[in-house]
Amino acid sequence: MNMQSPPQKGYDLLAEAFVAEGVSVIFKIIGYGNRHFLAAAASKGIRVVTARHEGAALAMADGYSRAGAGVGVVSVHYGPGVTQLPTSLMVASKHRSAVVAFAAGLPTDVRHRGGPLDLDERGLLTASGARIVELVRPEQAAETVHRAFQEAREHSAPVALLAPIDLQEATVADVAEPQPAAGHRPDGQASRAGATPVAVPAEESLREAAALLLESERPVVLAGRGARSPRAKALALDIADHLGALVTTSFGAKGLFDGHPRSLGTAGGFSLPADRQLLDQADCVLAVGASLNAWTTDRGKLFSRARVVQIDDDVSAFSRSIVTPDLRLLGDAASALSGLSQLLRKSGPAGGWPPAVLSRLARTDARESAIEGQRFTVEAGTVDPRRFMLGIDKHLPEDAVVVVGGGHFMGFVLQYLKNPATRLFELVFDFMTIGQGLASAVGAAVACPDRTVVAVEGDGSAMMHIQELETAARSGIPLLVLVLNDGALGAEYHGLVADGMPGDVALAPTPALADVAVALGGAGMTVTSEEQVNEIWPWYDPKRGPHLVDVRISRNVLGP
Repeated sequence: MNMQSPPQKGYDLLAEAFVAEGVSVIFKIIGYGNRHFLAAAASKGIRVVTARHEGAALAMADGYSRAGAGVGVVSVHYGPGVTQLPTSLMVASKHRSAVVAFAAGLPTDVRHRGGPLDLDERGLLTASGARIVELVRPEQAAETVHRAFQEAREHSAPVALLAPIDLQEATVADVAEPQPAAGHRPDGQASRAGATPVAVPAEESLREAAALLLESERPVVLAGRGARSPRAKALALDIADHLGALVTTSFGAKGLFDGHPRSLGTAGGFSLPADRQLLDQADCVLAVGASLNAWTTDRGKLFSRARVVQIDDDVSAFSRSIVTPDLRLLGDAASALSGLSQLLRKSGPAGGWPPAVLSRLARTDARESAIEGQRFTVEAGTVDPRRFMLGIDKHLPEDAVVVVGGGHFMGFVLQYLKNPATRLFELVFDFMTIGQGLASAVGAAVACPDRTVVAVEGDGSAMMHIQELETAARSGIPLLVLVLNDGALGAEYHGLVADGMPGDVALAPTPALADVAVALGGAGMTVTSEEQVNEIWPWYDPKRGPHLVDVRISRNVLGP
């Protein structure tokens, strides 16, 4: 006897499909177009976190994904709900975050008729970096949702799932229960089953690379985001030890080599002066999983005299390089490094950097020497942000999650805060926009409830989404927010002054941020002296939700 399932609404089928994909949380702004879907999702056990702005909700999903919890999910209303997404979408796209944005669509019979809510959703979202998957028939809800998640996972990209409201509200009879696809894991990650085989550079290309490296006298191994796996790191260090090379990273792999005796920290415009002097002397660079963009190469000024071997599994990375590589190897980082290591071992050990240079490196604290080498007058009631970050570094838990927003202040964080292997460090500046760090940190805190999550923001950046402190407080999300507050848009202020122009137009005094935090349901503290850094950790109590520290930093201190 053929049993038929009872009729269901399209939004119920969509919610069931999200459950089948392993979704446990949705960041959202509710509206007419997604209210039934969200109610159905909540009834099926999915946690819904209500943000105060659609762009911030998407940033939370981005932060959730960056923290390694699987695909981040956001849901918004049609029309203005969709038009609030583009900046955060671009950030997620540039970072290659796996995010699914469930966006309600106008009813199919009123589209493109010039109404007040009519817009080209596909065109807008595509231009903002999203891949598009659209529900065209309500009975196809399960396969449509699965396709959206599959694209997000396989392409490491944000996907906009468009679901017109009339299709969500439609009644569907006799539908099959959604099933997780083969190879899908309940934790939201894709399994290795059926994964695309890794690319391995040709033997001849590896031989050319080995020859270039062996000819060098001052080699450097540079690792990027694509070389952060434990195997790739171990192989990179094995090659560096064989060559006597110095090691450094891009921003995306900050801290990968922390603790290694020949580590120079982060390469590029944010290198500490002592480290930069050595990087400028490199005669050969092995760049692995790093795109050699303007940040990593300091707009092409770094490594301009070195021969460069670049390894990447993304062919587009080569075209993004500011410094033209002498040799390009298309392939998986670990596989390419393994082949290169085997070739180098056959040649015997190389000389590498002079012993006197390595001895001086071992004796030098690049952070302290940078502060001593460039002194600034610090006004009363303010702190030197460099010293403040050194103080934070002494107290920050080894397994903390650190989310850094964009602005002048971020240089102090990148230079003076270390990143041991057990810590997660995310710089949310992929689209070079400010205002993303706080909301991204909320998403990371949802993803990592058992770890200390710290957002480091500037005052201008924090104020763009300060309302999301209330989201964290209302939702019981613990979070420590450090706001480096100079009462200005610092990068623009210092840029104007350097150009001989008054910087007043970039000044933007903030309200008492500690009081704002309390008013929004959290806790607040104001820091006006260096010694107060020691008071932060006894004061911070995760059980009390979000805590904000208003750190009054000197505007006289110039960042990198």
